[in-house]
Amino acid sequence: MTAGTSATADASSIASHATDSYLPYTPRKLTRGERSRREVFVFFSPRNQRVVTIADAINAAVALKLEFDPNIQKYIERPRRIRFTVKQQIDVSFWTRNKSGEERFYLVVPEAGTIGSTTGTVSIRNRAELDDAALRNGIRLHYVTEPELLSARTWLATGFELLPLVWDYGRLATRSLIRNQIRARLVNTERVSISNLINTLDFTPANVRAVVAAMIHQGELQLADYLPGAADAVLEVVRA
Repeated sequence: MTAGTSATADASSIASHATDSYLPYTPRKLTRGERSRREVFVFFSPRNQRVVTIADAINAAVALKLEFDPNIQKYIERPRRIRFTVKQQIDVSFWTRNKSGEERFYLVVPEAGTIGSTTGTVSIRNRAELDDAALRNGIRLHYVTEPELLSARTWLATGFELLPLVWDYGRLATRSLIRNQIRARLVNTERVSISNLINTLDFTPANVRAVVAAMIHQGELQLADYLPGAADAVLEVVRA
């Protein structure tokens, strides 16, 4: 399923940072100091149709999970801050809206138990204190911990492989034609391999992989027992 270097390089041509004015939040812009002292990941999000800017690898992992969750309609990084103490404010990590309209705020909790605040680092080990702070600010927090992300590292590696292919799908003129032919192949079967699709459809392997990746991103297909880096993969139809 790997995309190769061309897909990753081509993604740089997508540079829209525009946010949806109909959404209730916009991403807080990172300061120059934050950009210099934190690891920053910038990539085009097909789910949001804009460039996202994520600070720190642990947050990038959560963003990738949200990106490939077909139940998520939109997500926003650093949607707002909450006052944690009299002098300290902390960023809420993500806001999401799912397809049913439910909205959630997520706080990502590193194993170290500390995150940045407006006056430096702050300890966030006490979940009750966090819940109280969120309540004072009129929201409820949902938590994502570093051990949870480590347990999902195989899938995260797969998502990292798939994302450049989804970028390619957005630029593919024949995507609808390929998608419809894949759907036709899956009408009477629950499973098919990517190699089988490549060998039986009259399109380039790269284009077939791009459409497959997009169908996984959209929740129409899922990978069965796939290991990142494998040359082939078995696809399953996701039934409603």
